[in-house]
Order: sequence, then C-alpha cells, then structure tokens
Amino acid sequence: MPKQTWKETEYLLHLVCCVLHSKEPKKAQGVDFCALFELAKEQEIYNLINGIVQAADFVDKEAKELFRNQSMSELNRMIAISSQRSILLSKLSENKINHMLLKGLILKDYYPKESMRQMSDNDILIDEKRRNDAAEIMYELGYEAEDLTQNSDDFFKEPYYAFELHRSLFDSESEFSPRFDNVWKNAKQDENNEYLYHMSKEDVYIFSICHMFKHYIKSCCGIRFLIDNYLFLEKEKDNLNWDYINGELEKNGLSDYEKQSRELSKKLFEEKELDESDKKLLENYINYGLFGNKQGRIIQDYSKSKNKFSYILRRLFPKKKDMIFNYPVLEKKPYLFPFMLIHRFFKGLFNIKKTSDELKSVNSINKEN
Repeated sequence: MPKQTWKETEYLLHLVCCVLHSKEPKKAQGVDFCALFELAKEQEIYNLINGIVQAADFVDKEAKELFRNQSMSELNRMIAISSQRSILLSKLSENKINHMLLKGLILKDYYPKESMRQMSDNDILIDEKRRNDAAEIMYELGYEAEDLTQNSDDFFKEPYYAFELHRSLFDSESEFSPRFDNVWKNAKQDENNEYLYHMSKEDVYIFSICHMFKHYIKSCCGIRFLIDNYLFLEKEKDNLNWDYINGELEKNGLSDYEKQSRELSKKLFEEKELDESDKKLLENYINYGLFGNKQGRIIQDYSKSKNKFSYILRRLFPKKKDMIFNYPVLEKKPYLFPFMLIHRFFKGLFNIKKTSDELKSVNSINKEN
C-alpha cells in the first residue's frame, strides 16, 4: 500500500470530525483512499470511520472493500471478546475479587457508537492481594500467562483474547510512573455488584492523560488518545473537580502536556486552522502508529539528548530502571547488570542492520536539528 501524504492525513481528520459531529463529509480531492485506510489501520480507528466511508459515493470500490472487510473482522472479534469479558467479570465477582474497568472499557461509552472504539486488549484493575486468585481464574478459563512482570499480569487465549489484570496503574520502574494512591478510595462501588468499582471521572481523565504521556515520551503515540480525551471532555468537562485534576497534573509534571494535547485535539476535531507548531506536533501523533514505533522511539530518545554523541552514550549505557524494564531478571539479581550491558552491546553488534538503520535515523534527525 502507498504511504499517506498530508492530503490523506488531513482528510482522515476531516472524516473523524464528521463522525464525531454527525456531519456530511466534503468530497475528497486527490485523496488515495487505500493509503488513508492504511493510516486508519495504524491508528486503529477504521471502525470509527467505516460507516461514513461506505456511505460516500466518491470513495472507490477497492478502498470500501478494505474498510468493510477489516471492520467486519474487528466487529466479530469485539463481540467474541465482550462475551469472554462478561465471563471473566462474573468469575471475579463470584470469587469476591474487587475489580475496576480501565482505559477503553470506560472510554468506549463516550463514542457515538460503542463499536467505534477499538481495543487491542482489555485492561482491568484488581485487588493486588488477590493476584494469585485472579490468575487461577484465568488459567481455569484456558488462558496462558504472557507476562507476569511490571504492573500487570497479561493473559492470552487463542485466537485473539487478551486481558491485562493490573495490580497498579503504572509500573514503578518505568520512565514515567505517577502515583494513584487514592484510585480505590475515589472510586464508586457499583449499585448492583459490591465487587465492581467505577473509577471517578476525575481519575479517568488524569489516568488517560498519564497513559497517553507514557506512550508519547517513549515512542510517540496516535490520535486515538486525542479522540478519547476530546470526547470525554465534551461530555464531562462541566462535571469535573478541576482543582483536584489540576493539582494531580501539576504534581506529575503534566500541566503543560495536558493543555497542549487538549488544545490540539480541539483544533483537530473542530476543524480549526492549525499553525506550523500544531502541524509539527501532529506529526508525533500521526506518523508512528497508535502506540508509537521504533522510529518514534528514536525521535523521542534523541529529544532527551543534547546531540548525537549524547544519544549514543544513552543507548550504550541505559539508566538502571530502563535496564530492569528490558531485563526483569535484574530486579532480583542486580549483580547481573554488567553482564546484561555486555549482552546488549553484542546483541546490537550482531544485529548490524538494525543498528545501522538506527544510526542512519539519528544522522537524519541530527541534520534536521
């Protein structure tokens, strides 16, 4: 598929605006809809715009087919996962394990249709003390553990059922780890289920900003994060305790980022004119996929370095917490740290093409700066 140009990016954003505000789209001029589909797929928002694409008489048959097939496949997956989620939530309640839905499981209700908000996995916060009991339930339901480190236990079952059972909202060893000490205290107990809790509206927004920022500083992130927060604020902005929100954002150093992302999303999804700085910022949300990619990581790593030499030093000698993140064994066996540095060095040396491509990217960014 061809790579998108600014025309495809601009028109994709226009289609998103039309869906969010129930408007008819303007006729596309010079837009490659197959390239636009690839961009929507990278951003995981093809379900959001599929309906409006199918209704447009100026979209070619091939592109409509791409959208239709991918969206039907995704809808089937979502229906199957919803059934599995209901079973899991029932099991958690039956076993008296306190739990709370997170991320997309909350934010999907703010979209024009629930099915428009795609999810790669299901995130559920559980009582940390009942971690082993929750894991036992997953094994009984036929899931296998994929990752039991960091702040969540990740489980998978064929063909595509993925659940993350969080013990905390962020990993204490990650580059960005805000504290949510009062998340359970602030939550409301469900009226019909004493073991199901609903995160407070304020914490929903703060957590969404924190989650977006975590991905953004690591390797950039996609526009679906901006859509989530835009839709949430459109409905809830007058119902929120902004003194609490602003205090938590300031405590975590996110006041400027929240304002920046909020203002950008308002411009994007209300089709206001973008200035050059807006367009430059938009690149970080549109060019590197939903959760960022290798190129996005290089760009963000370089932005934390003073120059090319500083970048190379950072890559050769990462911070301890970054090494623990990549080599979890170091948490219990810190004496292996120097050996893991050596392992990392030779891994890069023997994977010469990957290392060479990274250096080329760094040289390109260095020239631009």
